[in-house]
Amino acid sequence: TYTDFVSVLFQSRTQAHVWHLQTDSHAEHSALGDYYESIVDLTDSLVEGMQGCYPRLKGYTTKPVVDWEPNQSMKYFENLDEFISDNRKIMPEESWIQNQIDEIQQLVGRTIYKLTQH
Repeated sequence: TYTDFVSVLFQSRTQAHVWHLQTDSHAEHSALGDYYESIVDLTDSLVEGMQGCYPRLKGYTTKPVVDWEPNQSMKYFENLDEFISDNRKIMPEESWIQNQIDEIQQLVGRTIYKLTQH
């Protein structure tokens, strides 16, 4: 559902913030900080725009946050990128909505790139 898609994005902010505080890598700390500072505004804009045309989203969910471990965040963001690619087709087809999803996926890709920097 739309709400499930958005719930994953909001959860990613919380997970990234926790790992940002726990990592011992400065590059990872910075990459995760950039992500969590940006994802909420992008997701909020997506939802507000959708709710101008579609019913308000209800039934948000969250999953437990996990503690940081080495090399975990890269895999997490690769999986998030795959989730967005696989599930964006369930979202409304309007080009402006899909463009907002593109911006979110660009942020995920940029985060993956930054996580490769040492």
